[in-house]
Amino acid sequence: MASLERTAYPQFLSYYSPSDLRQFFTLQDEEINWLKSAGRSAGTRLGLAVLLKVFQHLRYFPSLDKIPSEVITHVRNGLGFGDAIRIEYPVERTLFRHKAMVLGLLNVKPFHGHDAMRQAERFACDAAELMDQRADIINGIIEGVLQARYELPAFSTLDDLAEKAHAAVQNRVFGKVFHRITPQQLEALQALLVTDKLERRQSEYNELKKSAKRPTRKHLDMLVEHLEWLDSITAGDDVLAGLPDTKIRHFAAQAMAYDVSELRECAEAKRYTLLVALIRRMQIRARDQLAEMFLRRVATIHKRAKEELDQIQFGQRGQIERLIGTLDGVLAILDGELDNAAAGAQIREYLAPAGGVHGVRETCAQVQATSGNNYLPLVWKHFKSHRSILFRLVHLLDIRATTQDRTLIDALNLIKTYQDKHRIEWITESIDLSFASDRWRKLLREGDSGDGFGLGLSRRNLEICVFSYLAEELRSGDLSIVGSEEFADYRDQLLSWEECQELLPAYCDKIGLPQDAATFAAGLRDWLADTAQHLDDKFPECRGDVALTATGEPVLRKPIAREIPPSAMSLQNALTQRMPARHILDVLANIEHWMGFTRHFGPLSGNMAKLKQPAERYLLTIFAMGCNLGPTRAARHLGNSGVTPHMLSFVNRRHLSLESLEAAQRELNEVYLRLDLPKIWGDGKTVAADGTQYDFYDENLLAGYHFRYRKMGAVAYRHVANNYIAVFRHFIPPGVWEAIYVIEGLLKAGLSVEADTVHADTQGQSATVFAFTHLLGIKLMPRIRNWKNLTLFRPDKTVKYKYINRLFGDSVDWNLIERHWQDLMQVALSIYAGKISSATLLRKLGSYSRKNRLYFAAQELGNVIRTGFLLEWIGSRELRQEITANTNKIESYNGFAKWLSFGGDVIAVNEPDEQQKRLRYNDLVASALILQNTVDMMRTLGNLRHEGWQITENDVSFLSPYQVAHVKRFGEYSLKLKRKPEAWIADDTFQQVAASVQDMRRATRRA
Repeated sequence: MASLERTAYPQFLSYYSPSDLRQFFTLQDEEINWLKSAGRSAGTRLGLAVLLKVFQHLRYFPSLDKIPSEVITHVRNGLGFGDAIRIEYPVERTLFRHKAMVLGLLNVKPFHGHDAMRQAERFACDAAELMDQRADIINGIIEGVLQARYELPAFSTLDDLAEKAHAAVQNRVFGKVFHRITPQQLEALQALLVTDKLERRQSEYNELKKSAKRPTRKHLDMLVEHLEWLDSITAGDDVLAGLPDTKIRHFAAQAMAYDVSELRECAEAKRYTLLVALIRRMQIRARDQLAEMFLRRVATIHKRAKEELDQIQFGQRGQIERLIGTLDGVLAILDGELDNAAAGAQIREYLAPAGGVHGVRETCAQVQATSGNNYLPLVWKHFKSHRSILFRLVHLLDIRATTQDRTLIDALNLIKTYQDKHRIEWITESIDLSFASDRWRKLLREGDSGDGFGLGLSRRNLEICVFSYLAEELRSGDLSIVGSEEFADYRDQLLSWEECQELLPAYCDKIGLPQDAATFAAGLRDWLADTAQHLDDKFPECRGDVALTATGEPVLRKPIAREIPPSAMSLQNALTQRMPARHILDVLANIEHWMGFTRHFGPLSGNMAKLKQPAERYLLTIFAMGCNLGPTRAARHLGNSGVTPHMLSFVNRRHLSLESLEAAQRELNEVYLRLDLPKIWGDGKTVAADGTQYDFYDENLLAGYHFRYRKMGAVAYRHVANNYIAVFRHFIPPGVWEAIYVIEGLLKAGLSVEADTVHADTQGQSATVFAFTHLLGIKLMPRIRNWKNLTLFRPDKTVKYKYINRLFGDSVDWNLIERHWQDLMQVALSIYAGKISSATLLRKLGSYSRKNRLYFAAQELGNVIRTGFLLEWIGSRELRQEITANTNKIESYNGFAKWLSFGGDVIAVNEPDEQQKRLRYNDLVASALILQNTVDMMRTLGNLRHEGWQITENDVSFLSPYQVAHVKRFGEYSLKLKRKPEAWIADDTFQQVAASVQDMRRATRRA
């Protein structure tokens, strides 16, 4: 049976506040008049009124004993009746008649008969075609039934309909896929499940799930072989043709969670459908990882060539010094001997020990060959060991151009034809080298006389050149890989302009943008001009905070943090002494008693959990993973609970997904946002973005060397709101520009309070990100290190300023922005509509592309927005203080979350999804403790006020929920979920908050 809590089926809230009662159960004047004409006695009128308001709230009639007493009391008071009046239904026929009267008044049909059931079955089948979770299918039936103006049937009826439709559609899909599998493919699939206790203890099924290791030459070879093997199992996509991507993903997720014995227990058609879906997803993942590894290996090849050049230049310092000494000796001869013939003879004699003129010239040629920064002639030495595997890679991947420019693809096809012709060193065929830089072209023709009868192009250098530009254009999106996700053609994922035009008016009204290109460019131009003029006018007043040097370089005074008053320090000390001692497991139990957040977890099927004591298992798993103890160590310290490592691992693998962890996190955040204390700290509409390093196992693509932290690991990138709660988190590899996740974090927060301002550091900004945050209505306000190295753009090249003129280095190309306004808006609307990941898009548009005019337009727009921000930042000490204060909050949060990850310094998993889950576990534990701390602080502050403390809002604003002095991390680990809930949980304040979040969640599902 599906879990009722995971569906949109309406239920009574656990608590109704006075405002909730007024909103949902207040009788309107016309309803009161109708009741007077319909009910004979006060008791029957009360019963009819309650049925009416309850049906409007739930869309079905619950049994009378399930209706909360406060609802009946509110309706009774609305009718003006006294407490003595009770609902009277001495005859059951009267109750049925009243229900029919309510349905007639509301123009709703009763759910009984063949027609109602046939329609519901159709809604169930339509939903089952697209969805796989039974809870989602039930939500689809609910939506259809309500739109058809039927009353909702019992939940068990919906569950039966969903189960039958799901089974019918699944069997049909499984049968269709199974019949498409050829005998050869079936044989290959069967071989995946074979195990032999002696020779092969693990089946090849486990090989399917293997992810890429760190990007070495050896592992690149292994990954190519892995993708070749995957492609050999099911050649072509005909087997899964016509299936929605959501179904394929769901089937693959199921197969990923199963072990080989569980998969064998499935029916034959289901077993092989799940296998084929998993293979499809693993092929996609392997292509993404192969492309990523290719980019990194090419970058490493170039890095090693640069390092070799540096070493050569360092080693040539002695040669250069000797050549300078030789030159000085020659000049001394010329200075002392006026006769040219005699001087020439002396110079030749002087140069003889150094090899004569030819020897010195050879030395000069050697130094000149490696002077400057041209390392390209040295690349072949580091490339040749990768040559064979890179050719295998480009034969395996279907690489295509995303524009009309096919010059690089043509060059790739050319070097493929010469791949095995090792004796041919020069290619004489004509080829368009417009994709290559002048330095590359010169290297390719090195040795060519240039008289038309030359040798042609160096085959070796052409191979290096082509592979180098393949990496560059895959990164920028000018090339794509068929069957990939991260490296697919992003243009195919955008909304069409016709679709955008339908959305444009409402979107622009919401964001506050003009609806045409000319007005958009003109508005920006006026804004930039006004901002620059305003700073120029007020600049004399900013002398204490900012000044310009003689060269025009601005010097800013470091912002000073708010001084903490002694009263706030005393308040903090009092809180520390009075906060009740808490163990992390007790905190998780309290939050579960309060809001039951573990209802978000369960089997991948969406059915009710069949675990013994599921809530306890979920909380113990969250504790084990969130504190980085892992299943084995956690089970060892939870010895009295009867928990084994296998239990924890099973729950993590089969019951807690990335999506369910995010859903639970959002509920905790929503409850936090509704509490009074966090509103003093901030409104939640401003977030700070930053990353912090975590140590990792290094056999994966996520881990890498971080130059800032000078160690191996990955970066936990987070958004933390100005009220201290984390609203987004994601592990990213070191070296990836953090700014590309700025928009993704805001769009995926999914909270009722939408953040519209982002503070970040240098890594959290770029011109492209400034452009698209502006188009999406987001104010990006980073703290930029070395901002003086950035170019500021004046609104017009003719405009001059009295004080700040030297700040500007260039002027804006407004025609470029206006000409590509449609392209920019198409991308922004596609991101907003969820058609494409903003992180994927910004990664491509943030990489230089000579072909993509959208890249240049985004850069130009971003330069405008960044210039305007920097001008405001320079002229406002308060703005600089605000940005510094908010970025300090995320640094505090990172330290708080790591304090809770006390099980070890290393994230000891290599599987990509498991890595991301570990970060969400950690943040879920952190959010639970923040909630508990906030509740304890609210109660303690109330007690202090009762004792006579004079507590001001200003003092409270200096407090933080990152309190840890009272928290026990070690000692006895015991989860007491069956104990009586703590008294504060029953308090109306906290019950009302939890109930309002539940009601919002159900309303969102119904919508």
